[in-house]
Order: sequence, then C-alpha cells, then structure tokens
Amino acid sequence: MPSSRKPSGPQRRKRPSKRRIILLSITSFISLIIAVLAIFVIVAAAGTPKWDPALLGDAKQSSYVYDKDGVEFALLHGYENRQTVEYSDIPDLVKKTFIAVEDKRFEQHFGVDPIRIIGSALNDIRTRSTREGASTITIQLASNAFIANPNDTKFIRKFQVKIQEAILAIQLEREYTKDEILTFYLNKIFLGESSFGIQAAAKTYFGKDLKDLTPSEVALLAGLPQAPSQYNPYIHPEDAKARRTIVLGVMRDAGIISSEEYSKEKDAPFAYVDSMKESRGGAQKNEVTTASYKFPYFVDYVIEELETNYDLTPEQIFSGGLHIYTTVNPKIQSAAEAAFADSANFPQGINNTKVEGAITVIEPSTGEIQAMVGGRDYTPRGLNRAWQSKRQPGSTIKPLVVYGPAIEKGGYFPGTVLDDMPVSYDGGNGKSWSPTNFDTATKGWKGLITMRHAVEQSVNIYAVKLLDLIGVDYGWAFGKNNLGLPLAPEDRVLSLALGTTHVSTQDMVAAYGVYANNGVSITDHAIVEVKDAKGNIVISPKITKNRVMKETTAYIINSMLRSVVTSGTGVSAQIGNWAVSGKTGTSSLPDNLKNRTGNTDAWFAGYTPNYAGVVWMGYDSNPDLDKNGTPGPYYLRSVYGGGFPAQIWKKVMTAAHEGLPVQSKFEQPSGIVSGSFDTKSGLLPSSLTPSEFVATEIAAQGSLPTRISDVWIQKDVDADHPNMLASPNSQNTITKTFLNLPNRDPSWTWPSNEAPYKLPTELAPDPVTDEIPDPDLSPPQDDLPQDTSLPAPVLGEVSYDAKTSRVTIPIMNLSGNDKYSAVIHIQRPGQPIGSIPINNSKGSLTFSLAINDKAPSPGSYYFRASFKDPKESKIGPSSNTVKLILTD
Repeated sequence: MPSSRKPSGPQRRKRPSKRRIILLSITSFISLIIAVLAIFVIVAAAGTPKWDPALLGDAKQSSYVYDKDGVEFALLHGYENRQTVEYSDIPDLVKKTFIAVEDKRFEQHFGVDPIRIIGSALNDIRTRSTREGASTITIQLASNAFIANPNDTKFIRKFQVKIQEAILAIQLEREYTKDEILTFYLNKIFLGESSFGIQAAAKTYFGKDLKDLTPSEVALLAGLPQAPSQYNPYIHPEDAKARRTIVLGVMRDAGIISSEEYSKEKDAPFAYVDSMKESRGGAQKNEVTTASYKFPYFVDYVIEELETNYDLTPEQIFSGGLHIYTTVNPKIQSAAEAAFADSANFPQGINNTKVEGAITVIEPSTGEIQAMVGGRDYTPRGLNRAWQSKRQPGSTIKPLVVYGPAIEKGGYFPGTVLDDMPVSYDGGNGKSWSPTNFDTATKGWKGLITMRHAVEQSVNIYAVKLLDLIGVDYGWAFGKNNLGLPLAPEDRVLSLALGTTHVSTQDMVAAYGVYANNGVSITDHAIVEVKDAKGNIVISPKITKNRVMKETTAYIINSMLRSVVTSGTGVSAQIGNWAVSGKTGTSSLPDNLKNRTGNTDAWFAGYTPNYAGVVWMGYDSNPDLDKNGTPGPYYLRSVYGGGFPAQIWKKVMTAAHEGLPVQSKFEQPSGIVSGSFDTKSGLLPSSLTPSEFVATEIAAQGSLPTRISDVWIQKDVDADHPNMLASPNSQNTITKTFLNLPNRDPSWTWPSNEAPYKLPTELAPDPVTDEIPDPDLSPPQDDLPQDTSLPAPVLGEVSYDAKTSRVTIPIMNLSGNDKYSAVIHIQRPGQPIGSIPINNSKGSLTFSLAINDKAPSPGSYYFRASFKDPKESKIGPSSNTVKLILTD
C-alpha cells in the first residue's frame, strides 16, 4: 500500500519561464523610455520662452555687425514700413488659400493637430523621410513670435523646440480667436525677398495691394512659406511656377477656384518680377530706418546669406538683437570703396550712363570674404553686382575650364604646342563656327605656340583647340565640380573656352582662390558666427575643405598666370616684388554689333599667396538692343581687362598687402620637374631644332615629353634660286632646315618667326633638262620700241652695299652719252626680267634692290642696261650682262 506521507526537507523553487523574463524585460525597457521621454518633455517645457503677447506685434531689438577683428561697425534696425493689415482687409481668397495649403483643419484643432501629426508620421515611415510637415498655422505663429532659433539643426534641440512650440500654440489658442491668430500669422510670416507679411509680399512680387491679387498671385504667396528661397520667382522662376501649380491644384480641389480658373491661371507669367529684374536687377527691398552704416554692400551680402543659407527672417535679422560676426577686412573694404568712388578708375560713360563695376576679395587659405563692392553708387538693398550680376567672363574662364583641366589630366605641360591657324567647328545649328583671336586682323596668325605663350597673350584658337583635345565634358566638369562654377548643361560646348557662360565676381574669385590655395577648395563665406541677444550661438557656419586638384596642377597654373602679369596682357597689375598671378578677359559684342569695335564686359582676376580678387566692369544695360529695337550704344570702347579693371585691382591689392612680408614666389611642391624642349613641336629638341626654338619649361612629373621633335627636316635648295628646291642636276646647292607642316593650307600666311623656315614648293630649273635662256641673249622685257641709232652701254663690275641694299654699276662709254637717261633690266632669282628707268649720273647707275623696304633674298642677279632719249619713247640696244651673287 503506498505511503501517503508528504516528502520532508526543503523544496526546489519553480524557475520562471523564458517567456516571462522576456516580457518583464520589454516592460522595463518601455517604462524606462517613457520615464526618459517624460523627463525630456518636462525639461523642454521648463525651457519654454516666456509668454509675451507683445512679441506678436512690433517689438524690435537692434542687431550688431562686427568685422573680422571683432570690432562693431554696423547697427541694423527694424523695418520702418512694416505693412500690416486688419482681418477685415484680408480677402477671403487669401484666407481660404493659406488655410487649405498650410492647415486645412485650422478651424477644428486646439493649436496642435493630432490627426495631422499621426498622418505625417505614417507618411514619413512609408517614404523613409522627414519631409512631411505637421506644423499648424498656430504652431508656425508661435515659432515665429517666440522661438529665438526655430531652425536649429541639432537633433536634441530640434525636438525641444517642437515641444515648446506645441505648448505655446495651445496657449495662443486659449488667448486669441482663430481670426486673430490667422491675422497675426499673415502679418508676421516671412515670404522671401525681405517681405514681412502678405501685404509687403504682394508689393514685392506683384506691385499690388493685397485686395487686388489674382488667384495665381495668391497661389504663389501661399506656396512660399514652405521654402521662401527655393520658390522665389526672382531667383528660381521654374521652381516657383511648379510650386504655384501645386497650390492652384489644392485651391481647385478645395473648391476655392474652378477648373476653368485653374487652367487659366497656371500659366500666368511673372510679369512684374520680369520687369523689376530688367529695370532694377531684382526686387525692390524694404528699406531699413537707416542705411548709413559702413561697408553697405558687404552688409547687404551678409543679410542675404543669413536669409538664404540660414533661413533667418528679416524680423530676426533686423529686430532680433543678434550679434553678427563677419569676415570683412576694414583695410581692404575701405580701399575697394575708395577705388570705386574715384571716377578716374573708370572710363567715360555714354549718355550720362555710368560704366559700372564690382569687386570681390577673399583670403584663399580661409575662404573668408575680405571685401565686396557691388557698384559705384549704393542703393539700400539694391542690386549688388558682386554676386547678383552674372556676366560673360571672356578669357578669364580659360584657366578654369581649359588650362587647369588639361594640366590635371596629365600629358600636357606649359610647353605643349598647338598651331594658331584658322579652324572651323560644327556650330550645331547647320553652320560652322570659326573662332578668331582679338588681334588676328591686325597681327596675323601666331603659328606654332606653347601653352604658356597662349595664356600670356590670351590666344583664343589655342584655348578652343585644347578644350577640344581634353574633351568639353572634362573641362566643364572640372570647372563645375572642382572649382564650383555655376555652369549649366547648355554651357557644355566648345565656346565655353572663350567664356560664353555667365558668372559673378564672387563665383570667379572663389574658383581662382583654389589655385592660390595650392589646389584646396574652401567654402567662401562672409559670416563667422551669429549669437542671439542672450549670447547663445545660433549660427556657426560649416566650412569645408577639399583637395580638388593636385598641388602640381595649381603650381603650374600659378606659374603660367604669373607670366601673364610679368610679360603678358596683365603687366599693369604688378605690385612691387610680390608674386602676382592673373588673367585678363573681355567678352565679345553680340552678333548684331559685330560690325562695331568694342566689348560688353572687361575683367581682371588676380591673386597673390595671400589674397585673391576679381574685378568686373561694364554697363548694366543690355548692349543688344535699345528700347526702339535698334542696336544700343551701351558697350565698352577700348576697355580691356588689363586696363581699368587691372588698375582697380592693383590699387585695392596694394592696400591689402601693405605691411605684410613680401612673398616673391609661390611655394613649389614636390613633383615638379623641368627640361629643355622644342618650342615648335612641344617635344624634345632634335639635332635639327634651331637654337632659337629651344627653351626650358616646367611640368608635373611624368608630363614632360619623351619623344624627339619631328617637325624639322632638311632639304637642298638651289644657291642661284634659294627660294626653290634644288633640281636633280643643280650644280650649286645649299642644305637648309625647314618646318615640315603638310597640314597647313598653302594660302595661309605664316608668322614672321616661321616664314624663313617655310618649305619651298617649286623646283629650281634643271640646267640639263630645262632650256634656260642665255641672259646675254635675252631681249629686254619691256614694250618700248628699240632705236638702233642710240649707242649700246658697256657695263663695268657690279658693287653692292649690303646695309642699304644699293647697287652701283659703272657705264664705260664715249663722252657725250650722259645726255641720255637709262633703263636697267634686272633678272632676280627665279623671276622673269623686269625693267626700271634710272638716271645716268656721273657715268654710273645706282639703284636699290630692296622691294617694299625688304632686303633682297640670296641668289644670282643679272643686270643689263639700255640708253633712252628723254625726248623720245624708244630705247637703244642692250648692254652686256653683269652678275651679282648674294649669300645669306
């Protein structure tokens, strides 16, 4: 029978299941997260800005601007003409559109819209992005009115701001009606171009009052809050139009406009914007209470950078009590402003219209903008040509998209030779394009020239041919990606080598600064730091440094551009013993003015190891046509980059370098080699290369030529006919060296330094196979009848003066023959006999062998003479023949 006793002794505890442990862990983790979030919310809420209804109105606090040394130089005040409107003055079309676009449940929520928050989160999860916004109109108003830096990008701070905005939004909904909140919002919202509120924006973009706006105009304004800079029609008209179309679709779907109105309004032009861009170069900015601060062009650019790059509103900039620390160098900025105030630095204008200009100076090693002047007469928040005017750079683009890319690619060096002779390319429009040099008409073609010479003298043909060799895509990409030029796809053409794109002085100085900084690109910037009224840092620019080319490339470009200043088109930019590299440039007149002499733009881009600066000069007016449609007069006459622009550059840079230790050269990196080369082939000199065409040049290691020059050949010429190749039976020959250029068109005129080496194309007469007339038996080559009653002269031995090219031949006849004049018959080497009348003076004939002041060429010359009675047209019998042999 089994025992019923309970077991005695300690029992073993039952172990918890694995499932229970996991459940407890998850619960604990969630509790911890909730606790952390609760603490985070409490801390964030505790930091919520103080509730101050006055901030919804016009409260202002001046901002301060400091130079690179931390010295205050400008005070920014709030706006003078804040344009506010009452609720009753806001059209229903505006109210309904902004609500439909920004916050369609505005009338239902309590400041925060939970439905929108959940929907936004789900969309973000589905699209794996954070683009979906959840801010209500009330939250946006709270952010604009109370949050010092709502655009803080720091992760933790960003969520703190969102919590604070929600708390303030709920408070707003408790204190004000929906109509009041919407009115506050529409009067405070930033809509780009310094427009504060919808009334100011209506004036800025359409020149109208709010009540007069059309549906398409309201749609543009309602689309701006999402990204005021990106959808600004003054700067990005295509993006603005696309955004406007989206808003018009929202208006149609919400029943605010009809489908017919949608179809009519979606293609409306930006007429007012276009007229303002043409007449003023951009929008008319709202003026501040004082524009008398120092360095106004520079300050305007700083304001633009704060608005565009850091999304600060004008209210924050002018009324937020900010402390703005900038990069401006007072010494350089003052020198630049003084140079632009001096009319002697500019050519005389036309019809009381001034020739305008701009300059930007940077420190290449830091990217800091040291100075900026955007015109000769400052207008508050007006056109700043230093960064807003995009003009054709002409030849200043060549080092950026042709020569720099070629050196970087390898296989090219400053001694690379190309032929400056006529060339044609397919223009892509059914026509050919034949570039020329600015001095081809006056100085002719330059022939075989080196890259250094092409850079020094700004030779167009060389630049176009080189870009064709390295590839347009390669040069375009180098300029855009490596040097940051704002090149567009349509610039990807061969004419890019001649500067047919459009750039500003700021674009150009940033690109040239890369060469000055030994191939390292640094973000150009005007702002060092921005603090709020409490001293908190609200902006700290992210400055990036990238090596975008080899050090050897930068050094070689520096060397070639140094030659431009020492012996090329930029000699007027020299500053004492400083190492100055630079490039001049002009842009050609448009096609309808091709029959005139002048240019639309003149540039000088230059730099030292310390600073880089670019100067532009030209008219604001369109040179193509005037208002009547006829060619306009506003273009430059006899103004080139090496003139007035270089003069301004030199004055500013002389002041900039005052007191600095002189640097007379750019530091040479490792990897630079040098060697002799043939300047007519770009290859190693051969045994035939004349010494005058042997030079020394630098190159990146591996890019010096290794092949022997093959452009020189030797041929025998006939000594009696030195401009003709020797025939097989020539008895007196000379071996000479020639350039072998079979691809040159025979009709092209060779430059003076190559013409002596042009290979003859004709053979000299063969004394065996060719029948050569005996000079003694050849009749005089003239049309005068012969008078046998006259005596025949007897000529003596010829004498010749090589310095004057004059020949003297005695006449040995009986006395009395001096009453006759004479005709001399001359047979030059390889030419038919010619006759010239001459005086018979003191028993000798004296005359010059030179033709057009050019010394006679080597060879054999034969002379005969005849007497002529001055009273009759006939000449007498021919004399004996005498001979003169000229050698080299």
